[in-house]
Amino acid sequence: MTWIDEHRNKFAQALNGKIFTGVSCNTEHISRTSRTEAAMVLTLVVSGRGRIRTGGRTWDIEPDSVLFRHPKLDYELELFGQTFHRRCYLVMPPEVFTLMNEVHPDLTNIPPVFHVDDVRRLFDDFLLVYDSIHSSTGENFFSLLPVVERYMLHVLSSYLVEGKAAKLRRVKARLEMDYASSLEEIADDSSMSYNTLRKNFVQAYGISPQQYRLKCKVEKARQLLSMGYLCSEVSDMLGYPDLYTFSHQFKSVAGISPRDFRKGHII
Repeated sequence: MTWIDEHRNKFAQALNGKIFTGVSCNTEHISRTSRTEAAMVLTLVVSGRGRIRTGGRTWDIEPDSVLFRHPKLDYELELFGQTFHRRCYLVMPPEVFTLMNEVHPDLTNIPPVFHVDDVRRLFDDFLLVYDSIHSSTGENFFSLLPVVERYMLHVLSSYLVEGKAAKLRRVKARLEMDYASSLEEIADDSSMSYNTLRKNFVQAYGISPQQYRLKCKVEKARQLLSMGYLCSEVSDMLGYPDLYTFSHQFKSVAGISPRDFRKGHII
């Protein structure tokens, strides 16, 4: 699994260590309990096995699963030794859970372990969160909150909303991070035709999927340009076929060329 092994031992933190994230690849026997950690923790398990006990029930931890622990959950977690664990984690203080639980009260109903079919895609989304935290230079939590919340909703959305709303939330979260898949592929993955997706998306959010994705790409481009990346590098990172197409789309949304934006906003 070189796609995660090449990122092993990555670690980043923000807000004086109150929020931290990383990638861990090891064979250690690990034990955690709600008495030893009070944070909200979201973990993608790519490989490895273990179990978590809560509410008189034992949940098996297997490859391609998500672990979700929060301050209101009384649990005992164990990751078995003698097996290779590959996982990435996002740890946030109790205050973040309290804030998010006000907006999403169903957080406490999410099971502590559940299987996912797209762990590789979720890991790619995780790397965007890692990059945002790693590049954070200030102590302003509210600059990180949209990135953190977007990732959490993408991972947990199946348990936060139901039916058509759940599909649209997943599509919206995917458009914010997946710039490679075609809109038809995204619609098909959501068991909808593109025309149906477009109609429902516009009704829900007042903007077409194509326009929303473009808006997100330009916002990501702004971040990367402000961090010092060259226009050509940003064009490649966001999957544009050439610099001209990138510049044209950026200016159509931002009202300024990426080159001029970079001159005025580079950190």
